[in-house]
Amino acid sequence: MLLEGRVAIITGAASGIGRATARRFAREGAAVVIADIDRDGGNACVSEIVDDGGRAIFVETDVSRESDLRNMVETAIRTYGGLDILHNNAFWLGVGSARDVSEEAWQRTLAVTLTAVWQGSKLAIPHLLRSPAGVILNTASVHSIVGLTGSAAYQAAKGGVLSLTRAMSLELAPKVRVIAILPGAIETPATDRSPPDSHEEFLRKVPMRRIGQANEIASVAAFLASDEASYITGTGIVVDGGYTTG
Repeated sequence: MLLEGRVAIITGAASGIGRATARRFAREGAAVVIADIDRDGGNACVSEIVDDGGRAIFVETDVSRESDLRNMVETAIRTYGGLDILHNNAFWLGVGSARDVSEEAWQRTLAVTLTAVWQGSKLAIPHLLRSPAGVILNTASVHSIVGLTGSAAYQAAKGGVLSLTRAMSLELAPKVRVIAILPGAIETPATDRSPPDSHEEFLRKVPMRRIGQANEIASVAAFLASDEASYITGTGIVVDGGYTTG
């Protein structure tokens, strides 16, 4: 198993990419901390992992609150005795162009999507430095590198996640690897709420002619978190069906 004996925290793990990744990490041998504001979804994810023979706990966490992030990390250490992987995956999308996005939507999007990546990492780094194979995975987006209309705050935050990934990789090498994953459109509860015409428009631009699945991102995350990817750091791995090649 790729992650046998590792301890992983995954934020935003109650649904979508985070939930698929939590289940995959557990199948690969990791003990997983499910961190999310969604108590029902988080506990359901824990039940799925335990029923499959894995180890997991849920920690109710609003990643925009430093106290919640601190509790998340301390609970992982208290429960499992260490930390090897932090996957900063939670996000918030405040809709609106740069001209009309509200200040509230802007601030919430950056707090959850970008600031929490820095703050969660800052709290986890002392423990990751004690791991023989510390890894920080950050969920960025294809919109870290290509434009997206109508979501200025989200685009700014995801661009920041990729830049922060590069900065932290230099600061923490060679002890801790830091990598961003850049998903394209992935079938999750968030994309399910998008208008049907936006799906059709996206599919016309994707060479693979389909929306990605959360377990396809989870597979990449499991590889990157493992020793199989021991020479990968400071970069973004694009998983988008070819969307950004055009």
